[in-house]
Amino acid sequence: MDDDLEYYITFPTPTPRQTHRRPSAGNEEEDEDFVFVNGSGGEKEPVVFLLGWLGAQDRHLAKYCDIYKQRGCITIRYTSPSSYVFVRPSVRLLPIARKLVSLLRDMSLHHHPVFFHVFSNNGSILYYYLVQAMSESGTPPISVKGCIFDSTPAPRRIYTGMQAAYQATPGSAWKKMFVSVSVMLYLLSWKVISVLWTIISGRLPSHPPWALVEESARCPQLFLYSKADKLIHSDDVEFFISERQKLGVMVVAKCWADSPHVQHYRVHPEEYRESVYSFLGLCLNQEGSASTHTQEDTPDTDTSAELQDICKASTDTKTKAE
Repeated sequence: MDDDLEYYITFPTPTPRQTHRRPSAGNEEEDEDFVFVNGSGGEKEPVVFLLGWLGAQDRHLAKYCDIYKQRGCITIRYTSPSSYVFVRPSVRLLPIARKLVSLLRDMSLHHHPVFFHVFSNNGSILYYYLVQAMSESGTPPISVKGCIFDSTPAPRRIYTGMQAAYQATPGSAWKKMFVSVSVMLYLLSWKVISVLWTIISGRLPSHPPWALVEESARCPQLFLYSKADKLIHSDDVEFFISERQKLGVMVVAKCWADSPHVQHYRVHPEEYRESVYSFLGLCLNQEGSASTHTQEDTPDTDTSAELQDICKASTDTKTKAE
C-alpha cells in the first residue's frame, strides 16, 4: 500500500479451465468454472473498482469482492475518509483519484476492461473525480466498460447528510450528534453559497455526485436501488436514469421494494449477483460499449436489443402487500 492511500487489491485464483462463453447470470452449477475474458477475444481479466460508502470498512467491501473473484476479476477496494466528502472534496479527492488512476497504470492494468462499482453518494463522489482524473491529458488511455451504482446517486440534502454522518460516525451518541450537527452547519453554509452563486451568475450550480448526470462518458450503467432506502430516494435515482437515457446511455436498472440503504446484496443476494453478472457479461460482449477517458465522448445511441430487453424486465419494481 502507499503511505497515504489505504487501498486493497485482490487477484483471482488461477483456474485450470477457462471458457469464453458468457455466464448464465445466476446458475452457479452450470458455469462454476467460468472465468470472465474480454468479449473481443482477449485474455485480460476485468478490473473492478469498489468504492465504498460513508464509513464502510474493508471487511464490508470484501463481501462484494467475492462476487467478482468468483468470475475471475481483479478488484481494487477503496473508501474515501468521511471528512473528505463534506469539506472541500475537490481539493482532497481529486489527488486521491489521480493516485488510483496511476495505480492502474503502474500495475499495467489500464489495458484491461475496467468497471466501477460505487456505493452511496460517498462512492459516486469519488467516481466523479476519477472520471476527471482519467480524462486529464496523458497516456495511456483507460477503457471503461461500465459502471454500477448501488444506492446512488442523489443530490446533496441537509437532512440526509446529517443522517449519513450520524450513522457513519463511531463512538458515543454525543459524538455522533456533534459530527452530524457540524455537517448540518457546513451544508447550510454550502446551501447559502449555492443560492448566492445562482443569483450572481444566473446559473444553477452543479455539484458531485449529481453532476454525473452530465458525464460525457457513454458506457453502460447499472443502477441497484430500493423504494425503502431512506437516504437515497428512488425518485432521484429514476430521474437520474431518465436523464442518462436521454443522452443515449445504455441503462439497466434493478429496483427492490424492501432493502435498506446499501443492503441490497444482504437482503437479495441471488438477485444481486444475477444483476451484476448479467451486466458484466453484456458489457464485455458489447461492441463499442467502452468509453476511453482521454477526450470528450459522443453519445452512442446504438443500443443492443438484448440489453434493452433486460433493462425493461429488471426495472419492474416488486410490490409488497401491506
